Amino acid sequence: MDKNNYINRLKLIYIYKAIYIHITMVVHTVGDSHSYFGFTGITNHHLGPVLCYSFGNEKLNRCDIRNFEMNDTDTIIFSLGEIDCRCHVKKHITDTTTYQDIINNIDAIDLNITISQIKFKHICVYNIVPPIQKYNTFEDPQYPYVGSDEERQQYALYFNEKLKEKCIEKGYIFFDIYNKYADENGFLRKDLSDGYVHINNGIYLTEFINEHLL
Repeated sequence: MDKNNYINRLKLIYIYKAIYIHITMVVHTVGDSHSYFGFTGITNHHLGPVLCYSFGNEKLNRCDIRNFEMNDTDTIIFSLGEIDCRCHVKKHITDTTTYQDIINNIDAIDLNITISQIKFKHICVYNIVPPIQKYNTFEDPQYPYVGSDEERQQYALYFNEKLKEKCIEKGYIFFDIYNKYADENGFLRKDLSDGYVHINNGIYLTEFINEHLL
C-alpha cells in the first residue's frame, strides 16, 4: 500500500470514529429541577431539590455518578446552585461573613468526576438561571425567596462568576445561557419561563448544545 492510500485510510477511520461517537453520545444532566426544565433529548438524573452546598459537603453520600449508566464519550452537565441563591445564602450572612464568603466555600463536582474514571466527551456546569422578581411570581413556602430581588440577583451573578472560574481551572465547559434568558432588568424572562423559577422554552439550551457539545 502506498503512502497516500495509507493516509486516506487513516482519515476514513477517524471520520467513521467521529461519526460513531456523535451518533452514540448521550447527554446526561445531573442535579436539581433545573437539570430537566427546558432540556430536550437528554438523559436526566434528578437528585431532587438538592443544594450545591449539600452536594459538595456530603460528596458521594449525596450523589455517586458511578451508580448511573454513563459511558465513555458521553457528555455530562451538572446543574446545582439556584436553590442556594434563592433560599439559603442570605440566611448565613453575618457581620463577618459576606455572601461572597459563603459562595466561595461551595465546592461540588470534582470528586464525582475523578472517581468515576469515565472519559466524558464534555464535562459541563450549567449556570444559575436568572432569578425572578418576587412581586409577580408565585412563592412556594417550602422554598421561599430569601433576600430582595436585587440581593438574589447579586448572589446568582457571583455564583456564576465562580462557576466559570472553576470551569476554566478544570477544563470544563461553562454552560452559559444566562443573558439569553434575562430581561432588561436582569431577571428571568417571563415569556421563556414556566411562570415560576424555571426555564420552559429551551430554545437557547438546545442552541448551546448544538453549537458547543455535539
